Amino acid sequence: AARALADELRARVERTPLELDGELVTVTFSAGVAGYPEHGESAQALLGAADAAMYDAKVGGRNRVRLALPADARRVLAIAGEPAPRPLQPVAVEPPAGAVEVLRDDPEPVADEPAPPAAPSRRLVRPVVAALLVGAGALAAVSDPRAITTAPALFGLLVLAVLAFDGVRIDLFERANISPASAPTLALAHLFGPLGPLVAEATIALVHCLRGEPRVKWAFDLGALTLSGAAAALTFRALPTGGIVELLIAGPVAGLAYYAVNAVLLSVVMALSEGDRPVAVWRERLAWLWPHYVLYGGLASGLIAAERSLGLAAIGVFAIPLVTLWLAQKQYVDRSRASVTELRAKNDELQEVNRRQERLLNDNGELLARMQRSYLSTITSLARTIEAKDPYTGGHTERVARVTLMLAAELGLRDQDIRAVEVGAVIHDIGKIGVPDAILLKPGRLDDEEFAEMRRHPEISSYIVAELDVPAIVKQMVRSHHERYDGRGYPDGLAGEEIPLAARILTVADTLDAMTSDRPYRRGLPLEVALEEIRSLAGAQFCPRVVAALFTCLDRDATLDGEFAPAAPLDEPRAA
Repeated sequence: AARALADELRARVERTPLELDGELVTVTFSAGVAGYPEHGESAQALLGAADAAMYDAKVGGRNRVRLALPADARRVLAIAGEPAPRPLQPVAVEPPAGAVEVLRDDPEPVADEPAPPAAPSRRLVRPVVAALLVGAGALAAVSDPRAITTAPALFGLLVLAVLAFDGVRIDLFERANISPASAPTLALAHLFGPLGPLVAEATIALVHCLRGEPRVKWAFDLGALTLSGAAAALTFRALPTGGIVELLIAGPVAGLAYYAVNAVLLSVVMALSEGDRPVAVWRERLAWLWPHYVLYGGLASGLIAAERSLGLAAIGVFAIPLVTLWLAQKQYVDRSRASVTELRAKNDELQEVNRRQERLLNDNGELLARMQRSYLSTITSLARTIEAKDPYTGGHTERVARVTLMLAAELGLRDQDIRAVEVGAVIHDIGKIGVPDAILLKPGRLDDEEFAEMRRHPEISSYIVAELDVPAIVKQMVRSHHERYDGRGYPDGLAGEEIPLAARILTVADTLDAMTSDRPYRRGLPLEVALEEIRSLAGAQFCPRVVAALFTCLDRDATLDGEFAPAAPLDEPRAA
């Protein structure tokens, strides 16, 4: 009804002359019609379908009304990808007094650059630091302070060594740091148990607090390094350290224990702070440090062994290798930091280039998709233009498509194949665009030469759709719908099951509509006569399975869903 109303409006507008600059002019318009729910189940989908049908009418010659293709068919044709009408957006202008807000359908342009990522969540950092401090406090509560009284001078010198070397710590890539202070810390862990590292780290934390450094930073160092020192102390206690060799073996193992606890805690906190994964943080920034802590453990073992023989003087002797180690580490880290900074800059540049290329690829993909949709829409319109040339074939493609769908469903084709079959039925005669009008519109039978020219249209159709990204079924249908089951058809002389099933279905539907339609040189046959002719040619021109499916559909609905006038009663005897 909507299509009829639109066509009536179009005709009335065309018949109404308008005066323009003193001259009478005629105005025409094209329209697209879409209905719920066949063409869409939302307002946007219906508008999109009607819009595509309207452009189809324009491409097909203007001044006409087109009914939208069903949604499934448009999806197969990729026409469904046409941009849907966008919701109205308020214009960012100052409206005049008393005016209503102006709306438009083109939203504000979107910048090419992506929005900056949201800042990582740091809410869990403080609870983790608090838990570490609780752990350090628990160690202090269970430690025996009497261990310090056995060698208070040595204890004091080692704490001062830790404090001194901490003052020259080397920063590692923004957040972590390293210093030879780990060596005297490990010595404290061996000689005085967990209480030794705890007191040293508490002293350092007090100094940092007095300097006004961030609380969370020195609090984390206090908790994490105290627990790391406790792990080293437990390692020393678990291993034999009475002999020099045993001590020199235990030291590196304790250094690894110290490193393991410290690296895990530091990776977790840095990951929480930066929104990264702990393993990724460890691999990038901390994994390479473990040999240094093995060395710190060895130095701590050597310091303890020397103290047993030399007393407090051993600390002065071991200050020299520690300072040398610090200088080597600083030089190495400075060079590494420069290299890492350069690599990160290059990586950022590379990522930006990749983002730009990705945007270009997306733009190119969208452009190709639009070209594809435009090409397919044009082809569909051309197919209908062929039909529009001949008033005797009006509605041919739509009728053929509907009968083809019934047969495809009856023969058990999959849903996606049925959608493709509908598309093939709509555009199956597109190749007639290459047939001269004198032949295509001749009001009489064609001679042999003219018929040979007409027989070329399946090959022309195949050429037109060859490069299109459409299902293979569509391409098979446009090329093979004039093949015969006995092999006497064209263009390839296929026979029997060699002919694709979809093409065999289209052959029956196309022939049925052609036989029952009026032509300049003959009247259309009654449906029952056409059906008898088709049945008599089953196994010769037509596939027997498809013909049987046609009569099954007729038994269920004698008018094929209203496509034909009521046929003769199907229970009457039929000619063989």
